[in-house]
Amino acid sequence: MPQLDKPLHLGQQNQWINTLGNQSIAKVTKIDISSNNLEGKIPREFGKLSNIFHLNMSNNHLTGIIPSEFGDLSLLEILDLSNNYLTGKIPIHLGNCLKLNSLKLSRNELNGAIPFQLGNLNLHDILDLSHNLLMGEIPQQLSKLLELQELNLSHNELVGHIPSSFQSMASLTSLDLSYNSLEGPVPENHFFQVAPLEWFTHNKGLCGQVHGLPPCHQFQLVNTGDVEKHHKIIILIVLLVFGYLFLIIGVFALLYYKRKKSNTNDTREEFDEHFFFIWGVNHGKEAYKEIARATENFNERYQIGSGSCSIIYKATISSGVTLAIKKIQKEEEPQVYEQAFQNEIQALTEIRHRNIVRFYGFYSTDKFNLLIYEYMERGCLGATLKSERGAVELDWTKRVGIVRDIAQALSYLHHGCAPPIVHRDITSNNILLDEEYRACISDFSISRLLKPNSSHWSLLAGTYGYMAPELAHVMRMTKKCDVYSFGIVALEVVHGSHPGDLLSNLSLSMLVKEMLDPRLSLHIADQVTINQVLLVIVIAMQSINNDPQVRPTMQQVSQRLSSPKLLPTSDNHSFRALTLDHLINIVQVDIDDQAHE
Repeated sequence: MPQLDKPLHLGQQNQWINTLGNQSIAKVTKIDISSNNLEGKIPREFGKLSNIFHLNMSNNHLTGIIPSEFGDLSLLEILDLSNNYLTGKIPIHLGNCLKLNSLKLSRNELNGAIPFQLGNLNLHDILDLSHNLLMGEIPQQLSKLLELQELNLSHNELVGHIPSSFQSMASLTSLDLSYNSLEGPVPENHFFQVAPLEWFTHNKGLCGQVHGLPPCHQFQLVNTGDVEKHHKIIILIVLLVFGYLFLIIGVFALLYYKRKKSNTNDTREEFDEHFFFIWGVNHGKEAYKEIARATENFNERYQIGSGSCSIIYKATISSGVTLAIKKIQKEEEPQVYEQAFQNEIQALTEIRHRNIVRFYGFYSTDKFNLLIYEYMERGCLGATLKSERGAVELDWTKRVGIVRDIAQALSYLHHGCAPPIVHRDITSNNILLDEEYRACISDFSISRLLKPNSSHWSLLAGTYGYMAPELAHVMRMTKKCDVYSFGIVALEVVHGSHPGDLLSNLSLSMLVKEMLDPRLSLHIADQVTINQVLLVIVIAMQSINNDPQVRPTMQQVSQRLSSPKLLPTSDNHSFRALTLDHLINIVQVDIDDQAHE
């Protein structure tokens, strides 16, 4: 068989795995199976494609780890695994792909440290590891990528300093380190001095000559003798700190024991030590003082939202990081608010997903509780839809992306957590948007874990207009309750407001255009966008079916929304004259066709 020099597109699910059994596939030089709705793990057999130089598997539903066998692809120049659900660490064996020009692993669930072996590559174009769960420090070896043009490490959990050796990367045109926990000075060459602030925002405490960052006031070590002296001082400080911490822990353990034994709160301090935070090991009182300073003791000027039992504040701390602070008062029914507080902590400390609001920490006192989150610049989805300006800026492409984000987060909660988590209060006000219109689910105050061998009976809880109808009489909590709420929110995104009036007059003969937000025009959109909006409508209608058993799972919803495949519509059925009944039939035919492929 002659060598294939054109991209190989494999449209059917799992056919790509079987195709590898064909010996002639080893001669392929370029494979593009992106955006094909593929599922499952990446077969290790891909490591046998010895002639391949371009491999693109992006925008699918791939799970599992990146096979270490990829390190055997000695001719590989382009590798794109972005926008999947890959987990585990980045294999160090990728450092053996010495001809690699472009490496994209963004928007997965990869964790662990960035392998320093990536610095041995000859990357010229791009290294994109953004939107993962990568931890640890940035390897200095990455500065060996002298010909690299774009480096994106944003939206991870990286700590430490930006390597000063990065100033030797003369070919860089773009560098994004935002949304991490980096601190210290940025390098001082011209590239960094003229860099935009957005590349460094939402970090722990970066400083330097970048416009918008605070200046650095740190003592700089200039010679080896100073470095050795500095190391000795650091060791001494660490020993003293650990000794101090053990003493503090012992004291508080003793106080806690005495307090528990006496069963009284008379001697309890106003500020308890139930606290952890992004700042690292931090005394509870000092952390509280920082938050109180940033909000001028919770002045209403910093209030950005409120709930039934809480007020949300915006706080920019001294390091420059902006946070959202949820303050829960304990004045009335403290046991109810304490349960909500514990629910949120339990849920948010066990889940990690790019479409679930990032949780930084909590703080508890006798009078109130604090929950500290990532600040989402554009606020809640509900308020954006109500705003005339916000709704117009929220074009159809962004709206489809928001619905997809919500679906991916719920799919993770229902199918990626053990035990599964039911949110129970999915509303447009509990969906937050960041500056790039990334949607994140928030407010887990009434969430529940679906533990095995449990009936999951529940009191009626949630928000009127979003609760599944079966809760009113069965009062049994299932994942399908979240599916119903998702369907309502999806229709709200398309309709521009809560679809209550729309649903009360709903009929299959209704024109689809009557379900669309009149503030936006769809007929000028491209065909892909039109099809995606129509697909959202059908999936939303399936999700709000009165019979929970008929509703799809969130995993099915997420997979369907992630497929860019066009619906089999014809020119004779413009969406402007399309009825809901006809649209549902079209989509069902498409689903049946895929099932038989």
